[in-house]
Amino acid sequence: MNSPVILPQAEVENIKKALNGSTKIMALCHANPDPDALGSVLGITHALKSIGVNITAGCFDTVPERMEFLPGSELVVQDFDENDYDTYFILDCGHPKMLKFQDGKPKILSDEVKKINIDHHPTNTNYGDVNFVLTEQASTTQIIYHLLNELEIKITPAIATCLLAGIYGDTGSFMHQNTSPETYRVASDLMKKGGNVGVITKNLFRNYEYKTLKLWGKVLDNLHITEDGAAIVGVEKEDYESLGCTREDLAGVIDIINSMPEAKYSVILSEDEKGNVKASLRTRREDMDMKALAEQFGGGGHVKASGFMVNGGKLQKEVKWKIVKE
Repeated sequence: MNSPVILPQAEVENIKKALNGSTKIMALCHANPDPDALGSVLGITHALKSIGVNITAGCFDTVPERMEFLPGSELVVQDFDENDYDTYFILDCGHPKMLKFQDGKPKILSDEVKKINIDHHPTNTNYGDVNFVLTEQASTTQIIYHLLNELEIKITPAIATCLLAGIYGDTGSFMHQNTSPETYRVASDLMKKGGNVGVITKNLFRNYEYKTLKLWGKVLDNLHITEDGAAIVGVEKEDYESLGCTREDLAGVIDIINSMPEAKYSVILSEDEKGNVKASLRTRREDMDMKALAEQFGGGGHVKASGFMVNGGKLQKEVKWKIVKE
């Protein structure tokens, strides 16, 4: 497919050199992966394997159940010997700390290995030896699509499904404002190449268990809107564990909250299973910047959708009352 996207040729050549000079490659994404992160890792892993590259897919966290449909998801490893690899493709990861491997596997981010940083987040710190960061693209998988075409690597149905899942995830099934005409053109071509839209929508957007809906009901019941128009809710670990859920079951409820016309922006604060507090921020308004808000807490993302994490944090509910004279 002919595309108006012009890739940075110097970086494309650097990626080619890295591929030719590598003996063993690891593809990694950020911890707590979303469809774009895993779709990027698996898409590029399938693609490079098809041309004879020795590559492994990895992530700090296990593949969430709702993303196990991605072709090759069973190949994603959580543990590996960092000394076995001389090149790392780091995908959809704005800052190296988001990998969560910096303490246990410091060599990944050292000068001893080649780091190929491919991402679309404006907050990316350009920490790679090669920085392939295109912030106008809707997803990292959309960037990989263009890169594979540039490298003349055939996109198989498995690759197409992985890449299309990333686009679906990061555009909210083409409802977010980062959806461009180019995004539709890429998605159309990936469908022609065998991308399975049905399995993507079923697993990412139309597949909610009873316990998940019960959890969402609890979340919505505790929701409140502040005086400045922020829709905020806190979700403690006990809230989801009492229903047999995990934090992953919260995926999607933020978009429901953000659909309220009364809300300027939406925030879900949730405790994870590892003793941290994670925040998801969303807005539909042009005058709100979620990226700037997240950056105040060491996070990042996009203007309309961002997040941050507080290590070792715990939520504490506060109730405020005031007297209003009638």
